[in-house]
Amino acid sequence: MNDVPVPVLIVGAGAAGLTASALLTKHGVRSLVVERRREVFIYPKARNLSFRSLEILRGLGLAEQVHAVADGMSGMLTKTSLSSAETRQAFDVDAIFAPFDGLSPEPSAQYCPQSALEPMLLEYSRGHRNRIRYGTELSSFEQDETGVTAVIRDRDSGARDTVRAEYLIAADGVHSPIRDTLGVPTSGHGALPIYVVFIYFRGPWRQFVPQLGDGDAIHVENDCVKGIFLPVRDDFGMLATTYLPGQGESAEQFTADRCREMLRAAIGEPIDVEIVAATPWQPYERVADRLRCGRVFLVGDSAHAMPPFKAGGANCAIQSAHNLAWKLAAVLNGMAAPELLDTYQAERHPIGRFSARQSLTGPSVHLLWRDDTDPRLPADEEAPMFDLLIGHRYRSAAVLSGDPVPTDPDAVSLVKELRGQPGTRVPHVWLQHGGQRVSTLDLLGPGFTVLTGRDGGPWRVAVSHASEALGVPLDSHRITDEQWAGATGLAPDGALLIRPDDFVGWRAETLPADPGVELQRALTAILGGGRAPTGSGGPGCGTRRIRGRSAPA
Repeated sequence: MNDVPVPVLIVGAGAAGLTASALLTKHGVRSLVVERRREVFIYPKARNLSFRSLEILRGLGLAEQVHAVADGMSGMLTKTSLSSAETRQAFDVDAIFAPFDGLSPEPSAQYCPQSALEPMLLEYSRGHRNRIRYGTELSSFEQDETGVTAVIRDRDSGARDTVRAEYLIAADGVHSPIRDTLGVPTSGHGALPIYVVFIYFRGPWRQFVPQLGDGDAIHVENDCVKGIFLPVRDDFGMLATTYLPGQGESAEQFTADRCREMLRAAIGEPIDVEIVAATPWQPYERVADRLRCGRVFLVGDSAHAMPPFKAGGANCAIQSAHNLAWKLAAVLNGMAAPELLDTYQAERHPIGRFSARQSLTGPSVHLLWRDDTDPRLPADEEAPMFDLLIGHRYRSAAVLSGDPVPTDPDAVSLVKELRGQPGTRVPHVWLQHGGQRVSTLDLLGPGFTVLTGRDGGPWRVAVSHASEALGVPLDSHRITDEQWAGATGLAPDGALLIRPDDFVGWRAETLPADPGVELQRALTAILGGGRAPTGSGGPGCGTRRIRGRSAPA
């Protein structure tokens, strides 16, 4: 048995775990990722990314790779069979996302299945000297005042290693053993009464739908079969269909012969198809009550699982990893007090709960839900897509807004538009910078950034002094474009302090009498105020209150 020291141990190499690893690397923190699977997903799983997730990948330099996967999402067609000439539109994804054009430098939505995203993130992390071990499982773990000791096991050889990490990220899925070991309770409906089988197959099926793009889907419904066709790659396809246990149906009934018959009925022609796999699946709506327990953090489906009807799962996972990564790095690199880590719960738990609840509806819900069994989200509770995608406003000690503390810490705070309010994602404006057209988001680096108006020259000295005094990387940009003033409503000498996750941490409407002092106060407050470290995970963690310390990576 070998001892392996590492700043952060990540359990799970799905979208959440690999994104966390990549983002920690961006902030100069190494990690070890362990995954029970022996390879990356070859099936699509999560398929679509929202512009906010695309912005995060853009910040990693992966935008071109993501864009190369597909041009976008066109929506879903409905046919009685693939070979049928009659076609109608089930819903148009482009139309759903069209209102958000202009909010981001990225497309409003982008087809990028998990089978394509995982290899990109894997290459990025390994290219920056992170270790990702497939076929490796977590056997046990313990946490104390200074870190986490975990035993990992190679599933093929049985060899065990002891890992000593400062922090542990649990990205181990909806049935998270780590969450259960910690005794973290969950809320929500749990397993939803939707029973799906994914039939993966190979065959010349795309000849009947030559116009089908990789990001498209076709809903087929006739007397013999009802389901959704999704491309995987080339002649590799997937048919998602449902069954009803209440009517005596079961996943075991989907034998290779039956799957072949269903596919031929759905295609409408007796072509030869090879059945690769028939995999049962059931969606969950489940949110952990606590996202932090001492030195352990829940990310992805272990934190907030949701059905795919509004493409919330992977997007929420990526954005939670983005929120957590810079905070862990700031503490590990000695720039922030451990109290900063408590804001992960304060900021992401309301969003996770809100996203999960809203995912009980959506344009595709009626295509897979075959009966009237609750739960469904009532129509009068369905929020606008803007609220779900970008309209949230963080409320925590890492956001200085001057607003009253909300009475319900789990209530999601929403805005109607992005105007540079503290707690919201910085507005996107196209600018000319260095002879190139860039977004305001492209001006942001891995540290904090101050964005000022055209008369913001005095902020440059303030930024330099604050960075030196606090030992915090801090950059600044003076924006002379009038669109910036219009987007933010700031005076020409006002400024926004942008956190490393692109969210506004503090706003100065105009130039203060002493901008250096005010900027230092804002940074100090956001980074934990220099108070004595506590490392508390809060109530309901299933573990004793611990005291931790910050340490360099």
